[in-house]
Amino acid sequence: MPTIESFPPGTPIWVDLQSSDQPAAVAFYRAFFGWDAPDATAETGGYSIATLRGIPVTAIGPLPAGVERSVWTLYFAVPDIDAAAAAATAGGGAVLLPPGELAPGVRLAIVADPAGAVFGLWQREQDSPWLRDEPGAVDWLELVEHGVEGSFAFYVSVLGVAVSEMRVGDAPYGLFDVGTTSVAGATEAPEGTTAHWLVYFTVADLDEALERFAALGGTVLEQPTAAPGVGRWAVVADPQGGGFALLQPERPAG
Repeated sequence: MPTIESFPPGTPIWVDLQSSDQPAAVAFYRAFFGWDAPDATAETGGYSIATLRGIPVTAIGPLPAGVERSVWTLYFAVPDIDAAAAAATAGGGAVLLPPGELAPGVRLAIVADPAGAVFGLWQREQDSPWLRDEPGAVDWLELVEHGVEGSFAFYVSVLGVAVSEMRVGDAPYGLFDVGTTSVAGATEAPEGTTAHWLVYFTVADLDEALERFAALGGTVLEQPTAAPGVGRWAVVADPQGGGFALLQPERPAG
């Protein structure tokens, strides 16, 4: 299973959860995904760093000032965070948290695209490993908003990605590409949904995972959906309201 150790500009580099009840969230995700997630310390910036097999998966922290509900945040690697933040403003977005030093050698900022979808910019001097694409780890990242194509130029400008298109079932589906690799997707939001980035975590068996999720106090927001070549997925929320998706990837034929 892949451990990502190199993050070209424009690629997702990390996700974390800011929770309205950090200790309860840590306990929930430990039980659901089997993460090793020690209690937060000052040395980890008040975050609990979750790992599988000793490899970082994510982090869970408290809500920042001004944020009212639990939320998962996606961060993209950028070579010059000040230039990327300036491009976000110039492209009609907003800088919600100006670039600053998270830790020695690591700078981040929080921005919003023109439709209001929030994400992070991350610049660091040396990459560190991130576990992806196995049960309990991040699988996919997806922009969900109305008139989503209208934000493509913004992401090209801010992140330096290219944009392409595929089809999921009968519907067009946007892709953000770095070189020959598609690193994230983009889709039209359902009616009544505000613009956001959606984080998908891999599960081995979606039905079994949803049963356990509900038993632990989570909520299923959107019932399972399937698409050929992708798999089955459902949108859920943890007991504190942090929304994300669970994906059971389609098995390769043969």
